[in-house]
Amino acid sequence: MRVLIIDDDEIFCRLLVEILEGSGVQAIWTTDGLAGYEMLTHGEYDVSIIDVRMPLILGTEIAEAIREDHPGTKIILASAFAAETLRDYATHKVIFLMSKLFTANRLLDTVELALGESIGRN
Repeated sequence: MRVLIIDDDEIFCRLLVEILEGSGVQAIWTTDGLAGYEMLTHGEYDVSIIDVRMPLILGTEIAEAIREDHPGTKIILASAFAAETLRDYATHKVIFLMSKLFTANRLLDTVELALGESIGRN
């Protein structure tokens, strides 16, 4: 399984990679939203974890493009500001939403929920 992480916080990206790879998941990251979308265009990912607020492009804009161009990729939005409008958006678009800060178990649970399968945790 392959996960793409798109978040403007490099430390946060590295932490997610460490957690995911510790459970046997291949994880790749970028801090550039536009580059992240390009990575999706040229590679296959089962799940994309996207920060909502980033410079140049919003995570919701990336999610819309993914839905249109890569409908098989599951999307998890991550936000420190999970307001009701964002929760409504995620529910309407059938996108998973995680409020930052979350635990490693919450991350793994959400990835499993998005995929509809177990990822084989250590």
